[in-house]
Amino acid sequence: MAGFEHYLIAKDLSKVTIKCYGMYAMDFITWLDMQNTDADHATGGDVTGYLSHLKQKGQANITRSNNLIAIRHFFNYRVHCEARQDNPAQHIKIRGIKRKILYPAMSIKELESLCHNYTVPQQEEKETHLCTVSRLSRQRNKSILGLMVWQGLVTAEINSLTTADLNLRAGTIYIAGTRKSNERTLELKPQQIMELMEYQLQTRKELLHYNKEAGGKLFLPAPAAGKQNAGSDTAGIWKRLSEEVKKQHPRFINFLQVRTSVITHWLRQYNLREVQYMAGHRYVSSTEAYQANNLEELQEDINKYHPIG
Repeated sequence: MAGFEHYLIAKDLSKVTIKCYGMYAMDFITWLDMQNTDADHATGGDVTGYLSHLKQKGQANITRSNNLIAIRHFFNYRVHCEARQDNPAQHIKIRGIKRKILYPAMSIKELESLCHNYTVPQQEEKETHLCTVSRLSRQRNKSILGLMVWQGLVTAEINSLTTADLNLRAGTIYIAGTRKSNERTLELKPQQIMELMEYQLQTRKELLHYNKEAGGKLFLPAPAAGKQNAGSDTAGIWKRLSEEVKKQHPRFINFLQVRTSVITHWLRQYNLREVQYMAGHRYVSSTEAYQANNLEELQEDINKYHPIG
């Protein structure tokens, strides 16, 4: 099983996950051996038979689902090794698994208004320290909102952005991959480029005065009231920005709702694989989960325009 472990390591999974998947795969192989079958000749029927065996042992659906994920990885590994040509577990699903609850999608008009209605005060000739900090914070936040609304970025991805990731000449933004997401390069909207240029060339330079160890981070925090230097914690940015947006938009819940809305609208414009790339999802099943929002909205339209009874 050493080869399978190295395969999982290359997938950048955590040590705990690799250990669990190795155990699940070994249990499956042991069960196959008891059925006088080997893994490279196993069929979809063998996989469902094993899952039924686990159910009879009293395993919960979520545990069996984790077993199935490990088995899928194992067969993908065997295909990778050219030991077999297909993955018999690829399309097998376990019913009764509670799916992630998605937030209600905002309309495109509502999403765009998050940016358009977020105002930035004009620079005054004689600004107080407090006014300067407020102006710089809102200029930064307006650029951040644009990346959420048009590129669907989450707060952790924005925190990790560096100045090198922003390519204004090409009109793109690079988002590095993590253990849970894939890397991607996304196009910027024309209306974003001027704002991001102003932020990078002017606003960020002013914020650098308050950040002694900024490094190459793209978005920098501003000092809190009564302080001359900004701390390294960016949590304050999101708390304050969320409060400001909620005041202007009653339907706004949180920034995950914004991402849900963006991906939901992408699925109406692009194919599934394109949206998977744009969203940075490692697995297409993560993207498929957002299709539920489109189905729910379609059902609402049917009920609205074609009521029964």
